[in-house]
Amino acid sequence: MFEHHILPYSGIKPVNSITPADIRAWQNKMMVKGLSDGYLDRIQRVLNALLNYAVRYYDLPSNPCSKARRMEKPSHSINFWTLDQYDRFIQHVEDIRARTALQLLFYSGIHCGELLALTLADSDFQKNVISITKTYHRDSNQAHLRLTIVYACLSMPSAIMKEIQAYTDRIYGIELPDRIFPFTENLIRRNITRGAEKAGIPRIRIHDLRHSHVSLLIELGFSPHLIAERIGDTVQMVNSTYGHLYPSRHGEVAKRLDQLIVPR
Repeated sequence: MFEHHILPYSGIKPVNSITPADIRAWQNKMMVKGLSDGYLDRIQRVLNALLNYAVRYYDLPSNPCSKARRMEKPSHSINFWTLDQYDRFIQHVEDIRARTALQLLFYSGIHCGELLALTLADSDFQKNVISITKTYHRDSNQAHLRLTIVYACLSMPSAIMKEIQAYTDRIYGIELPDRIFPFTENLIRRNITRGAEKAGIPRIRIHDLRHSHVSLLIELGFSPHLIAERIGDTVQMVNSTYGHLYPSRHGEVAKRLDQLIVPR
């Protein structure tokens, strides 16, 4: 597996310079080779084992595979909420902790682990940005904060940053290194279930809020390149996963070209 499916695509990079984006780019190359889902999963488990070994014994800060997630063939069957559905849903979320977390997930597209790892120091209320530097992970009831390899600084709507600030102002004695959301994803999941039922819309997973964010950006007309930069992934992944959501503009191309043709 290493000889045929990993080393030829590694670019001969030092292990500690491999990023989640590198892993996603490698996954995209693997998924077009016609291999079965089971074999693709075994290949990734082999690479994952190597990187876990480096984390455990050679002080690699984190395993980039854990952020890149499993390798599976892209499917056009993704679940998301439209802006109208989300607006109807969020009206029924009364818990300020869950409401603030959901607002941040929907309008940033970050992963839940990144959300739960955010500290007060990661929020710049003057510039309206949040810094993504770590993830929160729980194994066998043990919680861990892991530094991410890729640093991200996300510009956020000022209205959302004001909500975050109003929420953190209510947390007694919070310090800059303290987590803003000191709870588990179960609280968010329960509020999604209750709110969706009250709003009369289909229930989605927490991760589907990321899909919802991307679909909203597509509807607003942003390019795959800009969306890939914002969510920390590759343009190829954005095209393969969300390309079917982009409206076809071939008719517009023909119309514009027609305007350039001078009648003879």
